[in-house]
Amino acid sequence: MKMWMLAVALATAFASAPVLADGGYYSGAVGARAAGRGGAFVARADDPTAISINPAGLADLRGWRLYVGNTFSYNSYTYTRAPTLDYANVQNGMPTPTNFAQVKNGTPAQAADPFIGLTTDFGLSDWGFGLAVFAPPGIAQEEFPTTGGQNYMMTKRQAIILDTALSAAWKYRELFGLGVTAEWMSVPRLEYALMVDGNPFQAPNDPVTSQWDLLADTKGADWFIFNARVGAWVRPAPWFELAAAGQVVPTDIQTHSTLSVNARDPNVQTALNRTDVAIKLPLPMMARVGARYIGLDGAVERWDLELDVEYETWSRVNQFTVESHDLSVTASGQKIPIGQIVVPKQWKDTVSVKLGGDVALVPDRWKLRAGVYYESAVAKPAYANVDFPGGPQLGAAVGGSFLSGGLEVALTYQLRYQPTVTVSESDARVYQQVPDSTCKAPYTDPTTCDPNLMGKPAPVINAGTYNATSHLLSLAVVYRFGASGEHPESQP
Repeated sequence: MKMWMLAVALATAFASAPVLADGGYYSGAVGARAAGRGGAFVARADDPTAISINPAGLADLRGWRLYVGNTFSYNSYTYTRAPTLDYANVQNGMPTPTNFAQVKNGTPAQAADPFIGLTTDFGLSDWGFGLAVFAPPGIAQEEFPTTGGQNYMMTKRQAIILDTALSAAWKYRELFGLGVTAEWMSVPRLEYALMVDGNPFQAPNDPVTSQWDLLADTKGADWFIFNARVGAWVRPAPWFELAAAGQVVPTDIQTHSTLSVNARDPNVQTALNRTDVAIKLPLPMMARVGARYIGLDGAVERWDLELDVEYETWSRVNQFTVESHDLSVTASGQKIPIGQIVVPKQWKDTVSVKLGGDVALVPDRWKLRAGVYYESAVAKPAYANVDFPGGPQLGAAVGGSFLSGGLEVALTYQLRYQPTVTVSESDARVYQQVPDSTCKAPYTDPTTCDPNLMGKPAPVINAGTYNATSHLLSLAVVYRFGASGEHPESQP
């Protein structure tokens, strides 16, 4: 069942977002105010979401602040598999040409992506502290039909992720500040399903469908993943600020899952010998820097403009390691062993550029914000997959805030768009997994490998066209109380 293991690894990776960045496993910015600036927030970082973006910003927050927010999203992801020749269906001595209809994510609406945070200075003029519980930004659920061009990649994924973070920050006058966040991330539920070809008898040559198709459904959890990030800012002039933050712990995600397998054909009986599966995934390290120009009217900020650049070491994720602990599946009396699987991904480091800012339309009452961003592709087109959009991402956002005393209500709309990614069969490098195949590397033995697939372990399954668009609506309520005074640049 190599393919379902790859898919579970991809799903686990995508569902888990301790770095709270964009690209790779992640999707969108955290918090309505940061999102409204296109994610350009590492230098401003002046609300409780600084806990995850740049903890050094907490040193500027006076009194107490309670942040309650949520992001609603609609995530459209479509795939049209390229036409292929079905070598398992030969008519008049020729393989049958097969075309595929477009498939799409059947669960695009996502109602919950919350963030609840509390910050305080405890009456200390140079310190700030924060505590937050939140779900990291990302697409928590996808579902595709169990028939169609994509079914050998993925049919269903559902994940529940919860992060708990504790931060502390200190500043030296108004010259510079430092901060650190310690985080506990838990994955109490991860469900993932896809179809694999369990054919135990012949060379892999079923690119469309097989009598031995098996729907593998996994459910697992990882209750503790430690993560940490650091941040800093420096203010060489009242109107100019520089900042940096990063995730510096080379951590991994490890899940333990159970597996159920059901054959598509009711005449094929399946059974499991063991249901304990371990998956290990490395996570990238990240660094982000930002520069912010502050438009001042005397000592009061009227507008600002920030440029951020973010770098993530996704090349660290060059493979997924799956340990099945001697798991095997029995299909109609044929035992199919699993063993350990190492799946190469060949991901690339990514760079994101974000530009955004705020303007006070009515001082102390209405604020408007907007931003744009670009992030480079994390996956080469040859390794495109329906598990997550791996191409370059373009984005824009617009939002605003209403302020009344210590209360702020912020609302933001974000658009994330992946330009069309097209992969030909000759370039595609994601192959159908046939666990009991006797065709082994270098895949050139004509007695065990299909002569039409020389040099390949099995038919490619990811050729085609991919399109992805996400619409995100973020709402947050921020309540400030107990402050004796605030630095002008920290006022929302």
